[in-house]
Amino acid sequence: MRRGVATLAVAVTLAGCAPAGGQPPAADRSWTAVAPAPLRARHDALGVWDGRRFVVVGGSAETPCPPTASCRAVTALTDGAAYDPADGTWRPIAAAPVPLGVGDQLVAAGGRVYALTRESFLAYDGDGDRWTKLPPPPGVGMLLDAGGTPVVIAGTDEHGPTVDAAFDVATGAWRVLPDDPLGPSFDRKAVWTGDRLLLGAKDLVPDPGATKPSLLRLAALDAALTTWAAPTTTEILGGSVTTAGGAVVWTGTGSADGGQVGNWGRAYAEGGILASATGAWRPLPAAPRPAGPLPIDPALSTGSRVTVGGHLLDPAAGEWLRLPDPPGGKRFAATVVGGPDMVLLWGGAVEHDAGHNLGDGHLLRI
Repeated sequence: MRRGVATLAVAVTLAGCAPAGGQPPAADRSWTAVAPAPLRARHDALGVWDGRRFVVVGGSAETPCPPTASCRAVTALTDGAAYDPADGTWRPIAAAPVPLGVGDQLVAAGGRVYALTRESFLAYDGDGDRWTKLPPPPGVGMLLDAGGTPVVIAGTDEHGPTVDAAFDVATGAWRVLPDDPLGPSFDRKAVWTGDRLLLGAKDLVPDPGATKPSLLRLAALDAALTTWAAPTTTEILGGSVTTAGGAVVWTGTGSADGGQVGNWGRAYAEGGILASATGAWRPLPAAPRPAGPLPIDPALSTGSRVTVGGHLLDPAAGEWLRLPDPPGGKRFAATVVGGPDMVLLWGGAVEHDAGHNLGDGHLLRI
């Protein structure tokens, strides 16, 4: 049995170290403009680091929907391009066999790029510049790389039984994963920690949070994706999660106590840091103020850092890089991809000019 839908997309930028919660010094890094991409201006393109290049594909060239607004569906595109930061050049890539846009997912695993839509599952071979249509997974959910194996983790059991599944690259078939030991749950998210798949979820109960907090519970699936370890409890509410520097980081900076009615007796943090090797927990350090330009969800990982409160945190050292706005001001619906100690920002729309798509890009080396 398993769950529902989650998506992946990101956003951006850079800057100087600061003590936790303190006022950081001026930014000591800057965005560098990249060469013009062989793509027309657009918003909501998908992006991923494939191990050597940044791959950008799909999105829409129609008028972007402003943040918090409700808009009609837009037509997604199929074309894309790859940017090589080693030589600073772009090259067009073969068009995807189906449009890719908002709600679709792009993940690199085992030397290929995989795209998941509601109807299709695709693989892109960068060396051969070729897309291949593959059998779709037996359920919907979050697409991630589990040590070179594409895995889909369903988001919720709220609407009935669902499944998690792993794609066997050798046979071209999906394998349903064993049912996890957490039982019926919601808000399911998973990350690959290097030697296991760590699943976090909350108990599926009537009116969750009404009388007690819906705390995150964890279960780990071994590297062969065959055997679950016994579940463990936490003292956090959970939310967006990613990994970096040997740590699993839930990046929410807020907290909750249940309110005046049904108060839980104490406040519980959304986020926290789990050391992968020891299982020890640490609280998130207070993020610099004001909040940075990075989105809260999904969390972005780049090198040894993760995005927290719009800035970049080194979870091992507890040190911050404060992020300045990108050139031209804050953007929304941009493609932002974390690579090895670098971030690519491309396209989107300027925050104060929602009717105008952008087609420029900038690279931040950390």
